[in-house]
Amino acid sequence: MEIAIQQINKKFTMQNMYRAKYFAWIAIIFESLLIVINVVQSKVTWNIYLFFYLLLLVCSILFLLLLNTIDKKLHHYRLIKYTMWGYYCFTLMWGATITLLDQNSYGQVTAYLINLFGVAIMYHVRLKYFIFLQSIPTLYLLGGLAITQLDKAVVFAHMINIVLFIVISAVGSYFIYQGYYKLFEQEQLLLQANNQLAGMNGDLQLLATHDELTEMPNRRGLYDYVEATMGTGPRHVTAMLLDIDAFKHFNDYYGHLEGDKVLREVAAILKELAGEGYFVGRFGGEEFIYLMFDMERKTALHFANKICKVVERQRIQHKASPILPYVTVSIGIAVNPLCTKDDLHQLFQDADAALYSAKKAGRNRAELSI
Repeated sequence: MEIAIQQINKKFTMQNMYRAKYFAWIAIIFESLLIVINVVQSKVTWNIYLFFYLLLLVCSILFLLLLNTIDKKLHHYRLIKYTMWGYYCFTLMWGATITLLDQNSYGQVTAYLINLFGVAIMYHVRLKYFIFLQSIPTLYLLGGLAITQLDKAVVFAHMINIVLFIVISAVGSYFIYQGYYKLFEQEQLLLQANNQLAGMNGDLQLLATHDELTEMPNRRGLYDYVEATMGTGPRHVTAMLLDIDAFKHFNDYYGHLEGDKVLREVAAILKELAGEGYFVGRFGGEEFIYLMFDMERKTALHFANKICKVVERQRIQHKASPILPYVTVSIGIAVNPLCTKDDLHQLFQDADAALYSAKKAGRNRAELSI
């Protein structure tokens, strides 16, 4: 939940940043026009209004440059938020100052109210932050009005207008914020739901293609591997079917729980021996399968004999075995230099026939199909 709230707050900050850039560009364009108008109309090169117009213009340009630097190089959304706070506080103070200057001529509070309305529309924050953002500039303006405006009736009217605009802006800001918050919350919940669904789909896919006991690919996993690797043309394919010798005797003597333990131990050995590009999985029952590409018959036979020796050297007790007092395996090997996906069934049958020959020849050995 906390992570979701952080993501929502970050999204608010980034959305506010984009609006802040528009706000700054509007200020740059508007102040540029005011500077030109002021120079043309006043026929002078400098006055106090020109100074403040130029000040907002320069600060808006610097704000845009700083915001772009933080966004592209630092990627620090908290720093972006504080930078926007500083800029909006400055614009409100600027508007309050222009309003106080206007008391000597126009006697209006338009400059401050425009900035107040602009900030309320552009910057979406929680109500307490909005009030905090407005508090210092508003107090500064109200205190300044009491000094600069000599007509108390005008001061009172200005205060009514300012308070009314602040209340309207606060209410509007609150509802805008709540609307966006609910929207972002729904987006976050939808994202979490999609992630959970993707995770569940991944778990279901894993369950469908892997054997739960040995954590190896099952027969469906084998055919998925074939679809992903073989392509459409013929390939040099080697299949090895491996069977644990006298496994029924083991289960009858030690029990099925111990039999499951042996299956896991043998599976661990086979996975460790599998080289890069070797597929190894559980074919069913006590049978396992290797599938390899571009392996010559001699190399395949050597590898299969190595498997037999490694399993035997583990010395997994099997007192019910008619061969050795340890668990052993027999392996049947089939090779097809021009194998397609349609030929795999026959290749597996050939490997199974070779496995039967290995069993018949005494077990704990590997046999190549003819």
